[in-house]
Amino acid sequence: MAPVNGTLSNAIGPYFSTVLIHIVGIIPTTAIALSRKEKLFAIEGIQPAVFLGGAIGVITVVTNNLAFARGISVSAMVALSLFGQTVTSLAVDQFGLLGMPIKRFDKAKLIGLVCTSLGIAAMLYGTKADALGVLLSLLTGVAIVFSRIFNALLAKRTTLFVSTWYNYSVGLLVSALVLLISIPLGASPVPNWQGLPLWAFTGGLMGIVTVSAQNYISPRMSAFRLTLILFIGQIFAGLMLDVLSGSGSSLQEWIGGAFAVIGLSLNAFFDRRAEQKTKLS
Repeated sequence: MAPVNGTLSNAIGPYFSTVLIHIVGIIPTTAIALSRKEKLFAIEGIQPAVFLGGAIGVITVVTNNLAFARGISVSAMVALSLFGQTVTSLAVDQFGLLGMPIKRFDKAKLIGLVCTSLGIAAMLYGTKADALGVLLSLLTGVAIVFSRIFNALLAKRTTLFVSTWYNYSVGLLVSALVLLISIPLGASPVPNWQGLPLWAFTGGLMGIVTVSAQNYISPRMSAFRLTLILFIGQIFAGLMLDVLSGSGSSLQEWIGGAFAVIGLSLNAFFDRRAEQKTKLS
């Protein structure tokens, strides 16, 4: 989804592309919800803050697209985003933020965290990643965690598809507002569609799968453990995409990715061990 949305953003701009991504996503989401006879507006008594997932999701799309425009490789961008998710997830688990289960930080996890950091540093070494691109990718990871949690909370109070529909609806309203603000600041209101491949418009469809799956999984798994599984899938998919796109990926990046996964796996092991000790006591 990152390179697909990034390609669209490079062609028509980060703000217009964000609106379009949400439009592409909301059309099939609405069709699915209506075909299932979901009650989209039965939201009485639900706190407005729970609907923030879609608004935060706009941040993830914009920062991701802007980072892609900085020339960072897909694998490096994914690695930084997931490192942001890792640190944020540990904070969420440590303090039980937003009603998530509390899982205290075990000092032994520092071993895994250092290992992960070294792996990501190895992946970034010698790449085109500049300071702003690095920061944007990290912010993408932070925003993803909070968007995921808010969407999952909404799913618990409604249904899986209703929460996904509101994710895209709120996201569309916010992204449209951002676009309107950006035009007086110099953004072009007329997108350039020339030479844009059809697959560049499929990011919104991929987002439906991503949001729906995470809404289902998030309440059933700790924030950190979910991040670990996402890391394994995304980091090596990113490396493969770099190869397929022609930008290539070095042995150094593969080794760095392996180190990052080993570090996160160690932390997951320490999590499991702590849970077993709690049950025994």
